[in-house]
Amino acid sequence: MQRIVFILVLLLAAAAEARVTFVAPLDGSQAFGPQTLEITTDAAAVDRVDFAVDGVLAGVARKAPYRVPYDFGTSLAARKVTATVWTNGFKGSESATVTTAAMTANDTLDVDLVEVPLRVRAARTVRPSDLRVRENGVEQTVRDVRQERPPAHFAFVVDRSLSMGGGKLEAALRAIRAELRQLRPGDTSSVVLFNHQVAKPVAVPAATATPSGGTSLRDALASVSAKQRTYAIVISDGGDRTSVLSDEEALRKISGTKTIVHALVLGDSHARFLDRAAENTGGRVVRASTSSVGTELRRVLEDINSRYLVVYQSQGTKRGWRTIEVRSSRVDVVNARKGYFAE
Repeated sequence: MQRIVFILVLLLAAAAEARVTFVAPLDGSQAFGPQTLEITTDAAAVDRVDFAVDGVLAGVARKAPYRVPYDFGTSLAARKVTATVWTNGFKGSESATVTTAAMTANDTLDVDLVEVPLRVRAARTVRPSDLRVRENGVEQTVRDVRQERPPAHFAFVVDRSLSMGGGKLEAALRAIRAELRQLRPGDTSSVVLFNHQVAKPVAVPAATATPSGGTSLRDALASVSAKQRTYAIVISDGGDRTSVLSDEEALRKISGTKTIVHALVLGDSHARFLDRAAENTGGRVVRASTSSVGTELRRVLEDINSRYLVVYQSQGTKRGWRTIEVRSSRVDVVNARKGYFAE
């Protein structure tokens, strides 16, 4: 009998030591709009986790990861969020509570809608519930998954340096004019020609040039305006010898939430900068030749037209680089934007 009592005391002591830690929201943070309530715990034999906001049940999680969606709405008041972890057939429980910060009339709140372009292989239409998005490691609420590509601006960034001689420049401009038919109603387009200097954007039919000078690839790509959804498609032999901007400075300028970089490289090698720019924004780099640049450009445009666009409301408040991770156990995510700079 004493042994049984001793074991029960040990079990109760172990249960009492279980930790419950909030992942989101964090204590003292501001909660606004749709978010995820999430905790971690080292408790064993968890039956379920009850989440409550201001004493009202907000949701129940029955298996790890322990999270539920919740809409905080537009209230400026502080909110009390509690998670209760039930264990051992609901005989034991542990709780944790965080209090979100109230906002005053002098506070401002930026609610960022982030658009994440991605390629998905799926036998059916992808739904928001099929995808999980984490920003800086924090789960985000997917607001929408759009299959049809919205209107966008296509900026063709074309290298006109001396190394683009031998018919490369002419083939690039010819391919752009021919494949412009891939664009949809509502799309716009322009050509940015560059060598050691970056020219102002011009309409596609007006883009003519003779190869000359050096190569300022980073400066040219960073010059593309990203005030609207923009696909920046670089056609170059891949070098960069005269840019003023460094790799990091240029990446910071182009890694906004509305710019996707693709590149066609007419050569055997290219600067690592192009790979990073495409990877960060959800685009890709492909190799082409004078004879195949038209075919490869067509494939890039067809790929853009078949992509999905995931929209979520960022809960981040810090400026700088924010990583994005998109996962799914239901569909095959081929690639997606890796992150963006928040100003």
